[in-house]
Amino acid sequence: MGQTRSGVGVPVRNPKGYPVNALFSTELLKLQRQPGVLFWGFLSVPATALAFKIALEGFFFLRSGNFPQGQTDILLSAAQSLGIAGNPIAQLLYVIGVSSVFYVEYRFLAWRNLVPRAGRFPLLAAKFAVCLLWMVIGLVLTVVGDMILNTALNFLRDGTSGRAPIQAGSILVLSAAFAIAFLELASLAAIAATLTIIFRSMIAAVVPVFLVGIACSILQAYFGAAIASVPMPSFAADAARAWLFAGAEGPYGIARFGTLLAWLLAAATAGSLIFWRQPLNTE
Repeated sequence: MGQTRSGVGVPVRNPKGYPVNALFSTELLKLQRQPGVLFWGFLSVPATALAFKIALEGFFFLRSGNFPQGQTDILLSAAQSLGIAGNPIAQLLYVIGVSSVFYVEYRFLAWRNLVPRAGRFPLLAAKFAVCLLWMVIGLVLTVVGDMILNTALNFLRDGTSGRAPIQAGSILVLSAAFAIAFLELASLAAIAATLTIIFRSMIAAVVPVFLVGIACSILQAYFGAAIASVPMPSFAADAARAWLFAGAEGPYGIARFGTLLAWLLAAATAGSLIFWRQPLNTE
């Protein structure tokens, strides 16, 4: 498509002359053609969370003979369900998905063919954007699954949806919870991508992130709020959720948003700089 005076309809191009949106579409298609990576790395978390909730409610029905009462404020319940983003097992699955997206080019020695055509930063940005997109889809599915489950439980128990009127406050809480979960997963994705780039290995990215996540969970279980001020993504996200749901101090909770954003920017910048200097003629 040629250049027009208004610039309308002209695709955004990187310095190499390759359309940026085409890079994103290509990376999206590559991931969709790997259904195993796509499901287990990005969609298994909401699917497993919903299946686990259904199993728990089914167990309650078998024990009591009655359907459990669903949450009346389905938006608040959906907001609380987004805490799954802080679960170490869920984070492990997401890290595997993100690392797989970047590692595949090292495994098949594809960087040396891709970089001369498209440039380094646009390729890196396209891969990262695809990972973030599927993380957002996973979070949306988590919210939708929780809302459908609560509505179904209320209908089976009382014959009605049992849904309370939607409150503006619940919408704000859901939006804030979504932002916390997204920032936590985005910072995790940036760290995983950076480690994959540094070591050119998926295992070297997945194992350290998982072990640190488990260690943070253990430390938090033992010391509680005493270590909440340590600037780690998991501590910051949990503190932000405590501010949102338990009424912790406002400035303290908002500062944790800054911690998550700082981790995201620092990891993304470090990964970009390392990738920029990395020799790829043999990759």
